[in-house]
Amino acid sequence: MDMKLLEDALALIECGSLSRAAERRHVTQPAFSRRIRALEDWVGAPLLERGPNQVALSPELLEAEPEIRALLARTRQLRKRFASREGHGLTMVLATQHALAADVFPSVFASFADRRPEISWRLRTLNREDCVSLFVRGDADLLLCYEARGFPPLPFDTSVGRRVWRGDTLIPVVGGSARHLIDAEGRLTEAVRVLSYPNDSHFGRLLAQTGLSEAFPRAVTGGREVESAFSVGLLELICRGAGVGWIPYTMCRSSLASGELVSLARNYGAIPLDITLFALEKNRLALDIVHAI
Repeated sequence: MDMKLLEDALALIECGSLSRAAERRHVTQPAFSRRIRALEDWVGAPLLERGPNQVALSPELLEAEPEIRALLARTRQLRKRFASREGHGLTMVLATQHALAADVFPSVFASFADRRPEISWRLRTLNREDCVSLFVRGDADLLLCYEARGFPPLPFDTSVGRRVWRGDTLIPVVGGSARHLIDAEGRLTEAVRVLSYPNDSHFGRLLAQTGLSEAFPRAVTGGREVESAFSVGLLELICRGAGVGWIPYTMCRSSLASGELVSLARNYGAIPLDITLFALEKNRLALDIVHAI
C-alpha cells in the first residue's frame, strides 16, 4: 500500500473535511476523494459516512488515529535507519513558510552545509499552520517559521528545542508609480489599493490582532482588490505599483535599499518578528543544527 494514503487519512482527520484536507495535500478535491476511496478499498471498509448532503468521518477512522500516527512514525524511522547506514547520506527535511524560503533558508543552509557535506536537504514550503503540522507529525526534521514578539510562542513543550535565528519586522511598503503618492511626512495622499493577507493566514491574523489591518484610512484606500497568503507574490505586485501591502523586511530589504520600495512603517506601524528554528530533542542531528547556527 502507498503510505501516502495513510497520510491522506491523517490530513482528513486533522482538517475535518475533504476540501480542507485536499488543499493541505495540494491536490484537487476530486483527486483527494479518489485517494480516500483507494484507501477504503484497501482496508475493505468505509472511512467516511456519505449522506445526501454531507460527508462525515466514520468513528472507526477517528479511533484509528493513534495507530495511523504510530505506523507512519515507525515507517519514517525505518527509512532513516536505512539511509543512515555507512556509505549512505542523510536527508534532513526542513519545513518553512513561503516568506522564509527565498532569503532565510539559504543562510541556514550555508551556516551548516560546510560542516556536514554528507547531508542532503529537502525543503518543504507551506503556510505556517501546515509547516507546524508537518513538523509535529514527524514528517519534517526542522521547522523554520515566524513568531511575533509580544504574542504567545508556539505551544511546544520541552521535547522541542528552539533557537531564534534572527529578528525581522513586518512592515507596510509601497512601490512602482504608487511610491510617488507619498507626502513629505511619509503618508499616502491618494487612494491606493491595499494588497492584503487572508484573515485565516498567519500574517492576516497578526495584522487583525494588532489593529494594523485597518492602518490605512478609508480616505486613502482603493479597496482590497488583491488578497493572497503568498507574500512573494504580493511583493512582486507592490514593486509593480499595484498597491500598498505588508512584507517582511528581510524579503524586501534590497528593494528598499535601491529605492524601488518605500517603507511606510513610520506612520502606519510595524510588527516585530522572530525567525525561529525548531527541532525535536530526540532528533540529535536536527538539534545539533539548531544549536550550531
